Amino acid sequence: MKTEIAVMERFVEIIQNNEELSDPLHNRLQVYRDMVHFRFVETLENIYPILTAKLGTVLMHELIREFMATGAKSPYIVKISQEFADFLRHHPKTIKYPFLEDLLWFEYGELDLLSRDFNDTKVALEWNNKYELSSSSLVRNLSYRVHSGELESPSVSSLLLYYHFDEKCVYFEEITPFAKQLIELLEKMTLEQSVMVLAEMYELDVEILRENVEQLVEKWCNQRVLTKITEV
Repeated sequence: MKTEIAVMERFVEIIQNNEELSDPLHNRLQVYRDMVHFRFVETLENIYPILTAKLGTVLMHELIREFMATGAKSPYIVKISQEFADFLRHHPKTIKYPFLEDLLWFEYGELDLLSRDFNDTKVALEWNNKYELSSSSLVRNLSYRVHSGELESPSVSSLLLYYHFDEKCVYFEEITPFAKQLIELLEKMTLEQSVMVLAEMYELDVEILRENVEQLVEKWCNQRVLTKITEV
């Protein structure tokens, strides 16, 4: 048994590193190494297409091979993709990009939501309820509009990612700072109270604001973006 384990460990070591193999054209280990490498490449390029286009395939492949050599800790695609993102956050060849954090969040976020098990249900709009983002939604303030491929110049925006239950895919929607602020307020106070706070803050007519907020929150409830907070 110890011999078998030692052989397996050696096999994995050869697959992960870049040591030269004798007669690589006819060496089975090189075939296995290439199979593993291209599987990693295909998977990670599909998860991070914008990043791949920005870095170029040569650098992307180099980074993936280096990441493979460090040893991915998880056998699951979602976790491996997350580990690769962490790897890039600290790599000297990618840490220099100011848009990196926003782009990793955006591209990994789609996979993250697609891989989750949801139990979210549609909730009704009630003015005395508090609401929070459901498990099928993510929101973030961005310094770069990475979802539009604008990576060169900073441009602040807020982005909502959510799983579409009917179409079984992930959508993104750029939302206003006002809408982002509303989401944050709804976690702390009721919908009615949130409207009053926003009306005073922005010096808006309460009734007009109520109509606009009602439409927005009702849409989010129907999309299961929001879920009701149950007070304990």
